[in-house]
Amino acid sequence: MMKKRIIPIPIILCFSLLMTSAVSMFSANAAEINGATFTSEDGSYKATKLSHADKGVKTADGIVDYAGNGTVTDQIGENGVGDRAQSYSWSAIGYGDYMYIGTCANAMTSTLSLMKSALGDKFDEDVMKATLNAMFNGHFFVEEEDGGDPKGILIKLNVKTGEVKLLLSKATTGTNVLFRNAIEYKGMFYFCGAVNGIPSIYQLNPETDETACVYQSVTQEEYMQGFLKKISVSVRGMCVFNDKLIVSLVGLDGAYICATDNPSDKDSYEVVADMDDLFNYPAFHYTDSIYGGSIWEMAVFNNSLYVSICTGTPDNKPDDNSMQSFAIVRADVDENGNWNWTSVVGDTEQYGSKYTFGIDPERTRAGAATLMVYGDYLYIGEYNDEEIAIEDIMFKKNCNFINANLKQSVNLYRMDKDENIELVVGDADEMFPEGSLSGYGSGFDRNENQYIWRMQVYDDKLYVGTFDTSSLLEPIGQFTNGDLLEMSAEEWESQIAYLQELINVMESKKETPSEVITASDIDSSLTSEQKKSAVKLGNDEDAIESIGMQEINKAIDINAKLDELKSMIDDNVSQEFLDEYTEIYNQLQTLYPELPSVVKDAYNNIITKEMLESIGSFVLCGAYMSSAERGFDLYIIDEDNNVETVTTNGFGDPYNHGCRVFAVTDSGLTIGTANPFYGTQVWSIESVPYNKFDVNRDSAVNVTYCTFIQKYSAEIITVPEGFEEYADLNGDGVVNILDSTLIQEYLVNN
Repeated sequence: MMKKRIIPIPIILCFSLLMTSAVSMFSANAAEINGATFTSEDGSYKATKLSHADKGVKTADGIVDYAGNGTVTDQIGENGVGDRAQSYSWSAIGYGDYMYIGTCANAMTSTLSLMKSALGDKFDEDVMKATLNAMFNGHFFVEEEDGGDPKGILIKLNVKTGEVKLLLSKATTGTNVLFRNAIEYKGMFYFCGAVNGIPSIYQLNPETDETACVYQSVTQEEYMQGFLKKISVSVRGMCVFNDKLIVSLVGLDGAYICATDNPSDKDSYEVVADMDDLFNYPAFHYTDSIYGGSIWEMAVFNNSLYVSICTGTPDNKPDDNSMQSFAIVRADVDENGNWNWTSVVGDTEQYGSKYTFGIDPERTRAGAATLMVYGDYLYIGEYNDEEIAIEDIMFKKNCNFINANLKQSVNLYRMDKDENIELVVGDADEMFPEGSLSGYGSGFDRNENQYIWRMQVYDDKLYVGTFDTSSLLEPIGQFTNGDLLEMSAEEWESQIAYLQELINVMESKKETPSEVITASDIDSSLTSEQKKSAVKLGNDEDAIESIGMQEINKAIDINAKLDELKSMIDDNVSQEFLDEYTEIYNQLQTLYPELPSVVKDAYNNIITKEMLESIGSFVLCGAYMSSAERGFDLYIIDEDNNVETVTTNGFGDPYNHGCRVFAVTDSGLTIGTANPFYGTQVWSIESVPYNKFDVNRDSAVNVTYCTFIQKYSAEIITVPEGFEEYADLNGDGVVNILDSTLIQEYLVNN
């Protein structure tokens, strides 16, 4: 067994050139998983893939099929090609045996366009596409093969048959829908989000599937004015409170909240909170935290309305690598119908908030908070600001922001009716010195979990889904998590082809070659403190020091570097590992003999001194990724804070980086994923009944294995012969079997 997994820093330096023309490139060759089902490790839960059910994971999905020329079709073909552009299931609601889903299309490249148009980041689109292909070895969705752009859609999915009905799309109805939330009110469904760029509320009649726009917060002219002011137009907060539909919106003057008891009448929308009422907390510009997340979520708890708000702006940043954390405000309506607002989490000095921004003074990373009422508590999940972190990697060529997030992965809190807050999942600190109620540290003990993205109460338990940032950070993570060594000959061939294409595109754009970096430049770029930070994450200090930064020039010659790498691996590395590495090395020699010149050309044309100033941050990020497992996590928590793990790898798909939506149908609980690689997927999930055995009718021992409590129990008359020493007799007729292996052997043999 290998003691550690670390690729020498010179190789990280050499290949980190592809991150926005200055970051790394490779993609893992995870074991292929056939079929469309997933079972949790302990056997308690089974998930079944509903969208393109005849296809396994890591294949084109997106629920619908792409029909070409910017259109999608709900006539799913027998071979189901899927539409990779439909990145996220962004909103969902269940109805009978159906699930209504609004998608977010082409999520990452749309974000890049936003960075360019609204945030001023400069890049050439052809170079960016080639860069993304090189970074992820073609797995990341960049564009449709014919260049079409289908935009977001609203569909209806039969969770029993998999049949799809397309309701709204750019091609069929002229609507580019980006619905971020959905809710039922008086028998109708209401979706909120941006439609053709305008913050909108849509009504859907589930009896007829008819849709109608019932409210827009700005006109087309005002939308253009808002765009010039960099106002974020996507809205998501909705709930039902005091028998009224409550919606969050944004206009030229900022964020506001409306209430209505007749949503189809646009004149019935009453503004119950504006920026002043909300303590001027909402950050609603693209330059703000989470691209102007503004009013994030709403929940009704203890007869009050609670609203979580994104507050971070460039003016209130605590430091260069942080944005101000979220706030939570409470609304109460008196007997005269007046709305009274209280700051619960926010500015403790000016507004007397009980808790500071982000709840815990030591917690500085969460730009937003997700809310869910479960039992007698309001659960509050942290949502780190990954948008700015990814932008910094892409355009500032450093991982400082993302590393700060990884160091402080997300917590889960709960608040009682007196607004006392307890830590359910998270690390111990000064505010919570005894740690969490569940025993789990931040991120459920996984640094890569960066959002509590969605929560759902179902079957008297709380389902908690995460966003796993390691899926997007794989171009860095592969150097330290071992994935690089698992690449097949075919993957190496495609990888080199993408790298060569990037170089060709850059040369065609007449990019000016960067100054060649010397060994002394490299040697001084990584501080001893940065090396120590990486060591803290499990890497061996001697191994890092032995890399020899002064020998970075050898990284230009990939053949020499592969030889060097073998000698640098820890002495305790297994022979099996070395044999595997030798095989890959030999494949590369045969497959691509001109590889050194390709790498040298890229190295000389792309790596800059600017990059060297932050290379230590890439090393530290790689250290965090060394133990990460790609794919979202899904956990189930009961009222006693016991935690069950359903998946930590996105139902076996490393490209499912987020558990984005839940919907409750007559057939059970369904889940929509976030997958900017091969398109969103829809899964159903069910608990697996306890395995019950009638062991030996003669001895009348009925054994039941309960996967939740992890023990065997039996109602007995006699104990099977030879089993006595493994039974805990309490005198109440119950036997707790202490060795599950022995009981399984008994079942097989009897």
